[in-house]
Amino acid sequence: MKRLILIIGIMAFLTMGCFNASNDSNYVEIKYREDKVDISHSRWEYLDTSKSSWIRGAWYDKGNQYMIINLNGTRYHFCELPSSTWNRYKKAESFGSDYNEYIKGNYDCRIYYTPEY
Repeated sequence: MKRLILIIGIMAFLTMGCFNASNDSNYVEIKYREDKVDISHSRWEYLDTSKSSWIRGAWYDKGNQYMIINLNGTRYHFCELPSSTWNRYKKAESFGSDYNEYIKGNYDCRIYYTPEY
């Protein structure tokens, strides 16, 4: 009986390990948002901002007009951000300047619709 319980326990452990190894989710915390968001989902367009000294990535969900931006390790969100603003941001000479001028202080998720994921 002990051997059977041990075998079942090992199988359960191995099964959980395999499940977690194949899980491609990347749930991240976002400041001022209660739940985490999976930014590895195909709905997200990722913008490489490595040329910036303080912006560590940006993600945009066109269907929900929702943007997540990583500012020095803290992720913030912006709601009802038009795709035209995102498209301009992607082409910006300076991600920081464009963020400060066109995004920061706008698209407040306390005012606008915040999508559920």
